[in-house]
Amino acid sequence: MRRFYLHIRHNGVIYAELVDPQTGAKLNARSTGTRNRDEALLKIAEWLKSGIPTGRVQKPRTLEAAAGIENVLKVIKRADLNPDDALRIVQALKYRKLIDIAAVKPGKGAVSFTGFLEEFWDYEASPYVREKKVHGQSIGKRHCYESMSRFNSYWRPAFQGRILNSITRQDLKDFSLSLADGGLAPASINKVMAVGTTCLSWAFREGMIPVDPTVGLVNFSGEAKKRGVLTPLEAQALFAAQWKDKRAYAASLLACTTGMRSGEVLALKRKDIGDRVLNVRHSWSDFDGLKAPKSGESRRVPLLPEVKAKLLELIRDNPHGPDGFIFFGNLADKPIDRNVLLDGLHNALAGIGIDAAVRGIVFHSWRHYYAARMADRMTADQVSRITGHKSRAVFEEYADHITEENIEEVGRVGAEVFRNLLRFRKGGIKPLQNAQE
Repeated sequence: MRRFYLHIRHNGVIYAELVDPQTGAKLNARSTGTRNRDEALLKIAEWLKSGIPTGRVQKPRTLEAAAGIENVLKVIKRADLNPDDALRIVQALKYRKLIDIAAVKPGKGAVSFTGFLEEFWDYEASPYVREKKVHGQSIGKRHCYESMSRFNSYWRPAFQGRILNSITRQDLKDFSLSLADGGLAPASINKVMAVGTTCLSWAFREGMIPVDPTVGLVNFSGEAKKRGVLTPLEAQALFAAQWKDKRAYAASLLACTTGMRSGEVLALKRKDIGDRVLNVRHSWSDFDGLKAPKSGESRRVPLLPEVKAKLLELIRDNPHGPDGFIFFGNLADKPIDRNVLLDGLHNALAGIGIDAAVRGIVFHSWRHYYAARMADRMTADQVSRITGHKSRAVFEEYADHITEENIEEVGRVGAEVFRNLLRFRKGGIKPLQNAQE
């Protein structure tokens, strides 16, 4: 009787199917981690001699023991089980102290997995969303919309017909590998996986399923595409160039000198402008309208006089009146479309010979530009308080408020850092043109 079989997967890695010495049945295929046949044979020989690595800690098991475990799993998968049977199995594992779970009501998780996922990401119907709101936690319609889109594209076709309490860690692992085989980037895979893992973890906490199948799953890692950042001389040339739209010009200038996010820029109104500061109280979302900033808290940022003058110009130009959105659009109750700001930036960059696509320049690049310029002159804590970065590592030992001294110091440094950039060329901006939104 053969002791193993080899086969090569499409990525070239060699897999081995060891044979149960008692039954002659093939065990689940295991990766040898190599594309070289000789190396694969050496790895298999080591398994047969010293044991097969299993589990998260890769503890070696004899071939007989590994085969016994797989036979148990095969029986469970093929047997005509109901939710009560599943609970008895779980309780047996709990008795052996192999898992630690709270009491689970029989049959509570015997519902359609895809149906449960669909309701879970329905902003209006989701018990998860309702719970987040009750506890004062932020969750936006856009996040739910994007999660629903990923559910329809990936989870629904892969898990149609499955029951919620039947989903295993191996199911999730196989699904994630199929996403990788399909060519998705690591960051995209992690976003897709979060659609289901968030739901399953919540179902476990609610006592709907006996175990959390997401425990032990590892995120995919990879180098994310980096946003491009202009040099100080390029930024200076950009703001001295011709721009077709005052709003796009002023938005980029504001983001460049404050590090504000695009949604925070779009949400600004006249009442947010102070003497020397901007009060960042809201962010604009096409799905949610006005909402709290990303950090969940309002903040103040120093406003340079030259930038304030540009904002006041827009307020005077606003056809909807001085109390509307500073970055006004065609409708009084909505600001300009953010794509107009991005298109304006890209057109201006093209005018000075910079290809935004090649350099990876987006509107958010201004946030990186600001942080990089200011970090040369100030501490990370001082800059982060202004930009609204609320990373635990930076802020756990600091107070939540921003002192007047911090505002004044950042304002002084900002005036020095952006001095050359703020020397505008006369006539640098063409008359305001209506943008198609």
